[in-house]
Formats: sequence, C-alpha cells, structure tokens
Amino acid sequence: MLSGNTLLMKEVNKNLVRESLKLLRQATKQELSFKTGLSVVTVNSLLADMIKEGEAFEGEMVPSNGGRPSMQYCYNVNYSHGIVVYGHQKENKNCIHLAVVNLAGEIVYREETFMADIVVESFGEMIDRGLQKVSSVSILGFGLPGEEEDGIVTLNDYSSLIGEEFMAYYKSKYNIPVIFVNDINGAVNGYFHYKAIGGMKNIAGIYFPRLYNPGAGLVLNGEVYTGYKSFAGEIGNLPIGIEWRQLDYTNREVVAESLGKLVAAFSCIIAPEQFVLYGDFFKEGDAISIKEYANNLLRGEFDAYVVVSDSFEEDYEQGMIRFLLEQSGNKYILSRKGQ
Repeated sequence: MLSGNTLLMKEVNKNLVRESLKLLRQATKQELSFKTGLSVVTVNSLLADMIKEGEAFEGEMVPSNGGRPSMQYCYNVNYSHGIVVYGHQKENKNCIHLAVVNLAGEIVYREETFMADIVVESFGEMIDRGLQKVSSVSILGFGLPGEEEDGIVTLNDYSSLIGEEFMAYYKSKYNIPVIFVNDINGAVNGYFHYKAIGGMKNIAGIYFPRLYNPGAGLVLNGEVYTGYKSFAGEIGNLPIGIEWRQLDYTNREVVAESLGKLVAAFSCIIAPEQFVLYGDFFKEGDAISIKEYANNLLRGEFDAYVVVSDSFEEDYEQGMIRFLLEQSGNKYILSRKGQ
C-alpha cells in the first residue's frame, strides 16, 4: 500500500505530465521526460495510468533520431468539462449565458437567455441542459455582479442571492466544486490575458451596467486583485459626488465629467497603465473626452490611458473560462472527474 506522501508525490508528478501534455497536445515519452524533468520510466508509468483512465491515448508512431520509432501520446481534452454561467446587462435586461468547456478551454455547448427575476434556483435548468451535452462535468463557475467570501455571497445586484444559500445549493445539487467570480473581474482577466498590450501588468477595467452601480476589476502585477473580503472594485459608493443610478448616460458632457472624475480618483490610488471602460452607451470620441477631463483634474501629473471597449461579453467569457481552468489545474479537479 502506498503511503500518503508517495500518493501525493505521484499526483504531483502526474500533474506535471498532464500539464505538459495539455500544452503540447501530443508528445513522446522522451519529450515529456525532457519537459517535466522526470525519468522516462516515471513518465511511462504515469502515462499508463492516464491511458487507463481515458485522460490520454496513444497516437501515431514517429521517427526518432536514428533509433526505433517512438509512440506519440495525445491528451484527451474532452476527458472532462467545466460549466461557466455568467450574467450581465444587455438591452437593459438580465442576460444569462452558459458555456460548457473542455480541458482546452474550447466551448462545446453554449446558450443564453433573459431572466426577469433572479433567485437562487434560477440557473438550474440551464445547467441541467449543459450536463446533458457531455459525459462528465467536474466544476461549475458563476460569474455574477457581486462578491463571495468563504461560500457566502456578501454583495450582489441580484439581492436574492445574498447569503449562504446560493453556493451551498449548487454544491449540494451537483456535488462538484463551485467557484464564484465577480463579473468585471472576469472581464478584466480576459482582457489582460488576450488583448492587453505586451508588457502591461496593471490594468483597471470598469463596467457601467446603468441599471446598477458600476464595478471595477483590477489586475495588479499581472494578477487579478480582489482585496480584503473581495471588496476591491466596489466603487458604486465611492464618495466623489456621483449618483450612478440617476446618471444621464445619453449626455456626452455628463459622461465625460462623471467618468473623468472616476478615472482621476483611480489614477491617484492605483495608477494603472490602462483603463478599459465597458458599457452600451459609449459613443465615438468618449474615450478622448474622459481622458482629457481626468488629466485636467490630475494637473498633468499622471497621463491616464483610457480605452472604451464594446467587447465586455467576449472578455467576460474568456476570463471566466481562464479562471475555471486555472482553478481546475490548481486543485486537480477536471482531471479526476469530480471524484
């Protein structure tokens, strides 16, 4: 019988092989040995386990350097899946999306719907349909406008979700790990990893849903920063004299002044290399007007770089998928089919 330490080391080594094979998609034992630093014998044993479990499979024979041909091994990206459920404002209504993704982050099924009233059980039917599309789902991720700490939703635009019940309900119903990500944190995570200018490490994303207060997501030193009790970015009550829910977003001067004040305040505290502003009300030239207003308030001591994006949904989805896959890699979740 293997000891606890031996089992742990085997799992750590298997994860090295797993991540390398996921990255390469296909590789020989020798290539995996070189990539992981493990011996060929160890790689061979771990690959045998992964093939038996269905996580990897044999590919084609490929020529080697003067020796016998070598077998290539392939990672089965459909070995398991995750489900992402995320919501935002679209056409002034609550739009809820569901995406089922494989281990490569590829979407194998998606749907969206509008919901008038959102309560704890609202997402169950969508998730059930997603579960029917694949053989295994091992993690569930929610992207919603709010905050969660230790299984308790502490803030949420959908007030019925606040409290202990929401996370506990879905963990119990599906018996798989459940994660919660703030909506703008998801979007800024997606933007940073897939669209930010190379070398940038500090980005502030701000989402203006109009029906609710705006929220901010921060990437600091290349990592999404949530702060104590995940409160970072809850800017709706920032004392700068703006009532966001009463704001006239159709007035260009009001938009430039209000958002310029917000950008200036953020610049003094965080000083990000870039601001990414999301909303369905922006017009051509708004980014320049907001930047100019902010820079005037800052008296030329800081040059706020402001961009307006109409890709909130795209960045949000990609950021949520990345969070899900990162979480699964850290916890070995998706490779174990939830066992």
